[in-house]
Amino acid sequence: MKFHARIVFAAALTTIFATGPAFAICVASSDVFGTAEQTGDGLWTYNFSVQNACDFNQQQFLTDFYIPYFADAGIANILVPAPDTTSTSSTITWTATIDPNENLFDLAGAGVIDFEVTASPELEASPGQDAPGVGYYGASGFSYTSTFAPVEGPYAILQYLPPDYVTTTTLFGDPSIPGSPDTIAALNDAAAPEPGTAGLLVVGLGATMVNLKRRRKA
Repeated sequence: MKFHARIVFAAALTTIFATGPAFAICVASSDVFGTAEQTGDGLWTYNFSVQNACDFNQQQFLTDFYIPYFADAGIANILVPAPDTTSTSSTITWTATIDPNENLFDLAGAGVIDFEVTASPELEASPGQDAPGVGYYGASGFSYTSTFAPVEGPYAILQYLPPDYVTTTTLFGDPSIPGSPDTIAALNDAAAPEPGTAGLLVVGLGATMVNLKRRRKA
């Protein structure tokens, strides 16, 4: 599955939420939050929460969020929140699936862990218009274990957009993920600029310095 559009939201969350929607405050940003805690000799537990932002006029609907998966990371014991039967008129259910061949993040050797949410029956986005997933909603209780300490890595959120809820957009961010050898190698390769890019950067910096010198002389 290929995605388009990369959007970064600048607004920050002002509340800590539990499983279910946060009705007290209209949260302006969509995000995934991750923490890692060493829970045993050589074992780490990774915990995640997700928030789908609210929009009073054009509410986007969340269907999936993704974390990179590397086969050598020793990931096990994947957990999702229990089905939610109280927050909406529908039953909200999360599932987790490992797809080792979906390189959403363009990282060498990476797949994804896909956390997918469904509402049964589908929720109404507007009068007469149902949409997949959930609208303004926050949930915690996602976790897995690994034998590797954390490093900063990407996540992605898939949203369906009004008015037709067929068009999608993907948001990206940086929670903690297990720092296995393959993970670190892929992240380092992604961070290193290609020779052509590095050359253009040097030329650009040189031109900027020349312009600054000319301005000072003037």
